[in-house]
Amino acid sequence: MLNNICLIPARGGSKRIPKKNIIDFCGKPMIAWTIEAALKSKLFGSNIYVSSDSAEILKIAARYKVKAIRRPASISGDKATLEDATLHLLNNVEKKFDYLCLLMPNCPLRMAKDIKKSYETIVKDKANCLMSVADYHWLQPFWAMREKNGALDFFFGKKYLVDSKKLPKNIYCPTGAARWVKVDNFLKEKKYYGRNLIKYEIPFERSADI
Repeated sequence: MLNNICLIPARGGSKRIPKKNIIDFCGKPMIAWTIEAALKSKLFGSNIYVSSDSAEILKIAARYKVKAIRRPASISGDKATLEDATLHLLNNVEKKFDYLCLLMPNCPLRMAKDIKKSYETIVKDKANCLMSVADYHWLQPFWAMREKNGALDFFFGKKYLVDSKKLPKNIYCPTGAARWVKVDNFLKEKKYYGRNLIKYEIPFERSADI
């Protein structure tokens, strides 16, 4: 029998895009796409939680018939971490769970099948934690440029400025599409980048973090 809990963390404040989590995205609030994917995965039963300091966001959670948990201001500012929100949730639910899935609401293109496949991966590999990643493909992070004193220079130096075929293989970009942790292990390490971290490679076209 499945014994999983899902956390969708959604603060009310957003610096780059005001009210990002609830702006209209293709006819629905941004966060609705993540809530619906969690529901369609059928991995959590009634244990899908939206954690927020925003009454407006919590109302949307209620509208989509998932649980809402109000996050205190002390862990809702710019310095708040996902680990803070996760510990707050786990400390406020009575039931004990085997796995927790973190779904970021700014990843609306991820689908229910991505949640299911990532879950199957962490169970099959008996790992402590899993992170969704995207292959960089043609996007080479080593070409990042930094402006300093009015001039541009390579941020990572020139070490990787070589023919793309000679670049290191198996280099991935983390995404917020899906993260899984064994709850017991998370409570010990209190981090998502824990020991025995494995990947679920999400297709590039569904990997966007907005």
